[in-house]
Order: sequence, then C-alpha cells, then structure tokens
Amino acid sequence: MKDKLFLLLFFLFYKAVLAGGLPLNINLQKQAELWADSVYPTLSLEARVAQIFLLNTDKESELRTAAKLSPSPGFLIAEPWVINSRLPNRSGALDPVVIADIRSGYETEGMELPFPDELTMALSLDSAREALIDWLSSRAAGKGVFGFMTSQTFKQLWLDGLINKPAEYEAFNLWMPKSNPDNSNSAVFVNAALMPRQINRLLLSRRSLNSISAAGAARKSLNLNPDKSFVPQTELSVEQLLLDGTLLLSKDFKNDYERLIRAFRFRWLDDDLLELACKKALAFKYCLTNSEHYRATDTETENCLWPFYLAYESSVSLFQPRDKQLFPLVNLDLNIAYYNMGALHINSFTRMADNYIKAPSEALLPHEYDLIFLMSDPSYSRVFDLDRNIKALREYYPNASLVMIWGGSPAMLPFKSLPAGLDALFASTSNIPLAWEAMAQVVFNGIASSKRNIELVYGDLSDFSFNTGVSRLKYGRAAEVGMDGDTLKLIDEIVENAIRQGASPGAQLLVARKGVVILNKSYGWHSYDKKRYVKNSDIYDLASVTKIAATMPVAMKCYDDGLWYLRDAIKKYLPQADSSDKGDITIRQLLLHRSGLQAYIPFHTEIIDREKLSGTLYSRRRSSSHPIRVDEHLYMNKSAVFKDYLISNYHDMKFSVKVAENLYLNHTYIDSIYTQILNSRLRTGDYLYSDLNFILLKRILERTSGQPLDIMADKLFYKKLGSTTLQFNPWQKGSLENVVPSENDRSFRKQLLKGYVHDQTAALLGGVAGHAGLFGNANDLAKLMQMYLNRGEYGGYRFIHDETIDFFTSQQEDDSRRGLGFDKPENNPDKDSPVSRMASAKSYGHSGFTGTIVWVDPTYDLIFIFLSNRIHPDSFNRKLSLLNVRTKIQDVIYRSIID
Repeated sequence: MKDKLFLLLFFLFYKAVLAGGLPLNINLQKQAELWADSVYPTLSLEARVAQIFLLNTDKESELRTAAKLSPSPGFLIAEPWVINSRLPNRSGALDPVVIADIRSGYETEGMELPFPDELTMALSLDSAREALIDWLSSRAAGKGVFGFMTSQTFKQLWLDGLINKPAEYEAFNLWMPKSNPDNSNSAVFVNAALMPRQINRLLLSRRSLNSISAAGAARKSLNLNPDKSFVPQTELSVEQLLLDGTLLLSKDFKNDYERLIRAFRFRWLDDDLLELACKKALAFKYCLTNSEHYRATDTETENCLWPFYLAYESSVSLFQPRDKQLFPLVNLDLNIAYYNMGALHINSFTRMADNYIKAPSEALLPHEYDLIFLMSDPSYSRVFDLDRNIKALREYYPNASLVMIWGGSPAMLPFKSLPAGLDALFASTSNIPLAWEAMAQVVFNGIASSKRNIELVYGDLSDFSFNTGVSRLKYGRAAEVGMDGDTLKLIDEIVENAIRQGASPGAQLLVARKGVVILNKSYGWHSYDKKRYVKNSDIYDLASVTKIAATMPVAMKCYDDGLWYLRDAIKKYLPQADSSDKGDITIRQLLLHRSGLQAYIPFHTEIIDREKLSGTLYSRRRSSSHPIRVDEHLYMNKSAVFKDYLISNYHDMKFSVKVAENLYLNHTYIDSIYTQILNSRLRTGDYLYSDLNFILLKRILERTSGQPLDIMADKLFYKKLGSTTLQFNPWQKGSLENVVPSENDRSFRKQLLKGYVHDQTAALLGGVAGHAGLFGNANDLAKLMQMYLNRGEYGGYRFIHDETIDFFTSQQEDDSRRGLGFDKPENNPDKDSPVSRMASAKSYGHSGFTGTIVWVDPTYDLIFIFLSNRIHPDSFNRKLSLLNVRTKIQDVIYRSIID
C-alpha cells in the first residue's frame, strides 16, 4: 500500500544514544524490550496504532487537549515553554510522552545557543565550519543528540560544506534541553531526522542511517530544486516506514489515525508490522521515562557544543586605523571604563573582561581613563547619537582611547566606515551572550581575530580589519584541550567532602591546559559560620606560594639584568654577614635550601616579656595557667605579654610597623630579625627547607635593585599581567570584604586575621617578606604561572628570558628534588612527594602553609592551583593534609587528560 497520508516522519532508534550521546544502559534496554513485550498483548488495536503517532501542539491548550485524547498518541511535541505548563495528572503506561520541538535553538544551562547564521559561518575558521558540518551529519546519522533539524529554506549545497558566499547558506537551528533528571518532560530523545517544514514527506533510503552520511541521505531521497525547495522523487510505502520503526508525525491525527486503523482491521497491512513498530515505540517510551539512565554527561555535552562555541569565537572581527594601532594590548596597567549605549548583553562582556583586567567602576566617573569601551547593539543603535556621544567623551576624557563593542547584524551598524572618533571597533555578527564573551576575550587576546571573508560581511569597513593572535589565557572548556569533563567532576566530590569534614571552610580551584582555563571555581564559605560564599574574585593568604609568585620572578628578572650571580656570597650584599659564619653562603645555596640555616626561628616569641611571665611560655597540657591552645598538644601561658619597648597598641614614628589591628612593632626590630638569623647556629650544608633563606634573599634583592620587593613585583609583573589581586598587605587597600580570613590568632595577635599575613615572621617584617605575605586569587596566579609555562612571555611582553625559566625550574642536584627556588616532584619512590606521582619530572611549583598549592607541568602544558584557608580558625587543623586533598585533586586532573 502506498502512503496516502499527509505525514512527517521521525525515525526511531532507541538503541542508539540518548540525551547528548550517552550510550543507552544495556540493562535498561532489555528491561524496555521486556516491558514492551508484556504490555503489547494487553492493548487493543486502537491503542496499538495510537502508540506510533506523534502529535504536534503549538499552544498550551492544544497540549492539554491532546493529552486527554482517548486513545492518546504515543508522543506529543511542543515548544519548550509550552511543555512547562501543567498537564493532566496521568501516569498510565499508555499516556503520551511529551518531547520538545528542537527547532528553536540550542539551550544549555539556561543559555540559548542558536546554530550560527550565514554571516557567522562565513567569518568562522574552517575548522569551526567543518566541525559544525560534521556535527550535523553525525546527528542526522543517528550517532549523537536525539532531536530533529530544520531550516525554512534549504539551499543547493546543504550539508556539503562547500560554502563560498554567505548568500548560499541558510542556518539550521538545534535545541537540546538541559540534562534534568527531575523533569523528563523537558527532554528530546527522538533520533535525528531531517524535518523540512515545507514538505509533507521525507523519503529516505532503506539503508541504515548509520551507514550513510546525512548529505548522502538527502541526495538519494530528494531532488534539490532552487525554485520549489525539496520535491519527493518517489512515494514511500507505509510498510517500509513501519518496518524501519518510524514514528508518524501527523497534521491531522484523527483522520490519519482512523485510516491506519482501517488498514490493519481489513488486513491491508500486516499485523507483524504494527507489532514491530508499536513495541519499538513502547520500549522507547520506557527508556525516556527512566530519565536517570539517559542524562547527558558533561563531556558529551561539551563535545556536542564545542563546534558552536568555536564558530562564535572565531567570528569576532577587529577594526582599527592603519596609522593608529591600539590593539593588541600589551600592557594591562590601564584604567578602563564602560559606557553602555543600550547593549543588552554588556554584563556578559564585563564579566569575562574581569578575568583579564578589573574596571574600577561600572559607570563613568570623573577620573582619568586610558580606555573607554562603548557598548552597543541593534536594540538601541538608532536611539543613541554615536557622533554626539563620541564628541562628548572626547571632551570629558581627552586622553582616553575610545573602543566600540558591537554585537549584531553588520547592516545595523550606524556607520559604513570606521568613524574618525573611534580608536577601534570589535564586532560580532551575533547578539547573544556567548558572542559578547568571545568579544571580551578577543579584546584581551585570549582568542584570536581573523580577517577571513571579512569583505563579504563588512564591506568597506573591512579596509580597517586586523588579525590578532593569542597571547593571554583563554577561558574555555575541557573538551577543547583534550580533557574529560566527567572525570574532572570528581574534583567537586573531593573538595566538598573536605569541606564537610572540616578541612577548610572553602576553597578556590583553577585548572588550565594549553593556555585555556577550563576550571575556575570556588567552593564553600569564607568561614564556618557560612555567612559569605567564596567567589572567584576573593583573595587568599598564599603563604609560601609567595616564594615563587613574588620573590622568584623578581629574583629571575634581576638575574637577567645581571644584578646578581648564583655564585655570589651573601656578604657581597649583606656586609654584616661578613663578621659571621654565614658570609660565604651563596645565593645558589639560599635558593636550594642548602645554606645550613635552621629551619625556623620563632621571632614572635622573642618579643614576649619573660620577666613578666608566670611560669613557662608553653605547656604540653592544658591548665588554668596555660589555656590557650596553639597546637594539637601545645598550650600557651595566659600571662604572656609583649615587651613594651617593642610592641604598642598605638602608631607613632617609633612603633610604625603594623602587624595587626591596633598592634604596632618598633621598626628597629626588623634589623634585629636579620641579626638573629646571621647569629643563629649554622648546620652543615645539606638540604633543609627553611624560610630564613628567602628572608635573606628578599633583603639581597632589595639591596641590588634599590626598591622594595612588593613594589618591584607589582611594577615588573602584576600590573602588566593584569594580576590586580596579587598584593601584599590587603588591609592597606581599603575594604576587606573579598579577603578570606585565616587564623583566629589567640596567642600572638589575639584577633581574627583578615587582610594581615598569617605568618608571624612576615607580619613582624611589615607584611612583606620573601617567604610569605602575598595575597591573591587563583585566576591572577594563573596568569603568572602561564607566563612561566610560556617560558617568560605573556600578553606579547617578554618578562624573563626563556633560558632563565628553564634553568631555575630544573632539578639542580641528584640528592635533592629542588629547583632554584622552585619545588619539584620527588623522583625517589621511597620519599614523600609534594604532588601527584603522575606529575612529570619537568613540573614545578610550591605549596603554602595556609592550604595552598600552585603547580605547573610543561610536559602536559598544565596549570593547577588550589587555594584554601585550612588554618581558619585554627592553624593546627591538618585535615587537608591527612585527607590528601591537593594530591587527590591533582590525580584526577591527570587522569582526565585524554589526548
């Protein structure tokens, strides 16, 4: 019997993949088949036929009416917002499963991601376009996301990828719902079938879809006619449709259903065909209603979305005058501001831009600005008088560069050629949040811009177009750098478990690979009272990470400049050392912790007035005289007070070193600290980790350069990197809201430390020391680490010679794992390693007492940063180490690498 019904067809392959490509659970499939076998004999002919129908519903009323039909069609199709309406409360086996029309875009995590239009595709990289063509083909071949595609007009070279001009391409739209096991009605799990809106039949070969390409299927089935879109070549029998397990999407359910009933009742169609098709529909319905089995994995979703992201990211264009090239930006020591000319997605831009450089305010203020961004899109481009706005901005901010950010159709731009008043224009053909995020990354060279096909899209404006490269971190996804997102999700469990067990109230985590930040995440709270969540912008006390994030970059820069040499004895820079047995210690020995200096000197106890102390300072047992716990089995005398000539509660010229709130140190004691180090007992020159080495190194660097360490680090590195949160003494900067507290110091400073360095010696040195004192967040640390990974270069600027980076981060001696100032993995299996055993021999980094670690692995092009305040409220909390949190996280990161 030939098909006389006016039907559109869905091809059902429930054994393939569900929801983003997750392979169907084999047990679930068997259960579905058994359930279908058991239900089928109980159904009437009418109910059996109804199961193979889909009914399209465009409105909520239609959906509710269709759900009440008796018998109900097996499946209902509706727009996503219609699906969210309340349906009749029915839960029978034959009730229809509601699936979403995927023709309105692609939605993930609340963000619509439409298939790139022809202009975006024209500007996209070949790799992006090819990936999208492959994506469409794989979906249509039944190998990926279940859903259907459509286009209002199909052009001649559909799906072949041979697109030379934008006019030859018509966009497709895809919609994939969120993975939501609690709301199966919002999901689409019908295998990819091509659904042109302007035809009544889709004719496919009897061959398996898995064995042919989508383009091949279309060519075999349809004539491509430029005047009439698709025209059927032949009729296709209903027998073939049912044999292939096809669901029938009817425009007239009542009539089509009744005609099919008659066909089976009068034996025009074989009952075996109905049994085959109905059981497939029932089994498929069973699978769909067990949503926990078909939830898309993160990796599958990322792989599915990656071609979309790539297309939008690679279609951003830069325009600027030939004689005044502001971009690419090299130095990020800039004051920037935003002037919103009605752009709808300005927040998407500014949030992404904050990863590179922080604007002091969301609104223009009467300040001096280096760079002002004018944000606009078609929504308000005709309302704002661009020329008048440019003129006004030039008048109020004569020294600022004006850069326009545009998202939307090029035809809507308020000019055809770059206005003389603009210093640059960044434009995307799309006005969606992702496009605005991409523009922010192109502005700061996290993503490259290209002139590909620029004249086809922008016309005369293309005369001002420029290519730019990648010179800074990009913020992207695991799939694009060969990492498995599902494996990385195990990190959440490790960190959350650590927080539950009291290892730390919160944490920050960053993972970057191949120059792409794929995880930048915060967990937990500032403190255990759970009043303030940790945010990515919050800053932590980095403790000994200071050594490689402040002291070592300055040291290597000074080394490059010839200000010191490894063989130099410290007496060359510290004359007072010449009168001690420390004078011949070399800088190399300081960096390798082979100076013979003691591991630690408790300088903060030296300022205790022993004459006023009743009994011993410490006791191993808690008592009425020793109630202050300072370690697991160590208690401090409550009668301890400071020497009044060294510590005061008031600031003056003598007591000028602030060590905490309302606590000031006599400035002369700083020299006393160095004297005590030089007069301390000297050991043999074997390896012993000691902060004293870096305390001396800081003074040497300041003597050779003539500048304080914090000023050098900020001027030479942090400002240029855009690492604005890397700083010493945050308390000097004003508000401490974004500073995570460290210890509640009951013994020394007798207060909760927030914005003041935790390390007691660093505090006595004024908060700026070579071994501790630096604060910052994971994102800004990553920029510095990426500079190391780039062998001294970042943002187009050379900070340190590449040979210097290689040399200092290499293992120096056979009997010690250390580099020059950098820690390294332990290669002796009998010794504990500071990091994962999976880390390569070339990797390097450092950990910190407050619960921090920074690690760089050139072999895997990898950066790992973990920050916590595990010492809050007590410094003797060792659960983070006992649970091996940092190493476990690093193990997961290495296991996630799949390329």
